[in-house]
Amino acid sequence: MTKRTLLLFVALIGLLLSAWVNQSAVSPSEVNPDTSWTWVDVKTNDVLFANHPVDTDSVTEQEAYRHIERLYRRQAELMSMQARGDSVQSRRILDEAIRDLDRLIRRPGLPGQPRFQNVYNAITAEYGEVYGVPDTLELPRGSIYDLRNGLFAAVNHSSDPRLENELPSDLREMNTEVPMTVNDRVKEAMAFLLKNRNLHLYPWLRRAETYFPMIEHIFAEENVPDELKYLALVESGLNPYAHSHAQAGGIWQFVAQTGRRYGLTIDPWVDERRDPEKATRAAARHLRDLHELFGGDWHLALAGYNVSPARVKRELAKARRYMDREPTYWDIYENLPEETRNYVPLFIATSIIISNPAAFDLKRVTAGPRYAFDHVPVDATLELHEVARLAEADLQKIRALNPELRGDRVPPSKEPYYIRLPYGSYPTFRENFDALPEEERASYLKHAVQTGESVGHIAKRYHVSRPSLLQANNVHPGQIEVGRTLTVPAARYLGNSEIVADAEARPIRVRYGSRATRPVAVPTLPTADASDHSNANGQLASTR
Repeated sequence: MTKRTLLLFVALIGLLLSAWVNQSAVSPSEVNPDTSWTWVDVKTNDVLFANHPVDTDSVTEQEAYRHIERLYRRQAELMSMQARGDSVQSRRILDEAIRDLDRLIRRPGLPGQPRFQNVYNAITAEYGEVYGVPDTLELPRGSIYDLRNGLFAAVNHSSDPRLENELPSDLREMNTEVPMTVNDRVKEAMAFLLKNRNLHLYPWLRRAETYFPMIEHIFAEENVPDELKYLALVESGLNPYAHSHAQAGGIWQFVAQTGRRYGLTIDPWVDERRDPEKATRAAARHLRDLHELFGGDWHLALAGYNVSPARVKRELAKARRYMDREPTYWDIYENLPEETRNYVPLFIATSIIISNPAAFDLKRVTAGPRYAFDHVPVDATLELHEVARLAEADLQKIRALNPELRGDRVPPSKEPYYIRLPYGSYPTFRENFDALPEEERASYLKHAVQTGESVGHIAKRYHVSRPSLLQANNVHPGQIEVGRTLTVPAARYLGNSEIVADAEARPIRVRYGSRATRPVAVPTLPTADASDHSNANGQLASTR
């Protein structure tokens, strides 16, 4: 046996052992969609998938303590160097601690440890003081990848004929732009969602009341089919903080490259993939472009949204060699990656159920809060706790309304930066803001040069280039002496620039209407016009 063959054999044994361990996991009695969860086979009660995997990359409790202990030692060393005034050693230790965090945060089971989160917050706060907001380092918050992976694993392994009993006997498609094909795969996904309704369906229905009116409004403006709003549930469960292992983020799960291509700003201060409105407009345009790319086939467009247009086009080209017609998504279904194979059926299943909750015996849920706010231009780099104080509002509500802000402050911006305040709170904010001393209303950041700091250190701290820092202050490197105050160059946020041009730097009051409830398929009901089942479309009201 060659060395290569032996290594492959060992890897295969490892995978089989990992699969056996996952099959032997114990199901919790209560599943919280925001923490750990488990997919359970409804017939055998076997665990099919869980978001707390037990594999060779997981850490034991003892290992977790050792990792956390090392991080606390780093923090103690950092505080010691700071107390001595040794900025060079402080930065060295801080850089090492950040590298440790970046490595450990990827270890399953470790980021969820409260002690890890405490030391994580302490070290990243120090990093923010020295260098600014970390660019890529973030604690996981709501991984939708694991949720989808669990569903797919469960559906693929399901052989329980009783699942069909969960569905109405007759599902008639309605006249939608996106075809709602009801085949066995779609029925399996529907049945499984209904068996696990507490995990997904009820939280989705609550969040839909918050975000769907906004999505409906933007999709109508961008001429995108209304039913594509259900894709946001499949992508993220309408959680702005959802992320995937592929580093996709926000309710539409953009990777950075695609997000930037559609005008979303992603920098150390702001990640507009997490801005529900801006990301929705970007998603509408991306979906529209994919629809055009694939000749008007929405199923292929959805597959391209999930995997990549190039992969879908490659499979279509292969299929054309043996077909006498243009292939469809279902023709290339078996040749697509597993997640993409399940992606379109899951979208269809979700669309049918969420648009017909009563038909599937889903109980009424308490609606999520209405998506309403005052969109206010702020020409000052205020910290969010100060924004909350000026608006006389809860800090957590300010954060929830502005999930795109990566740091706890209004970013330095060349134009007034629009932030969201609780609906109706702008007059209070304005009155309190106007009473601030002039020096507390700066629209830029200042930095006093400390002992041991170089131009490169300062530029890195504020995530600006070395030349731009020198140019903004009209100085040469040799003129950066201790005690000198430097102006930090501000960024330009295109999304806000569009708002400013439209609103002339005045506040906008936004309140979306109630959610439309058009069914996309009618189970065991007589055919009826969609308008008979609909509320008014979500409306955007703005005052300037």
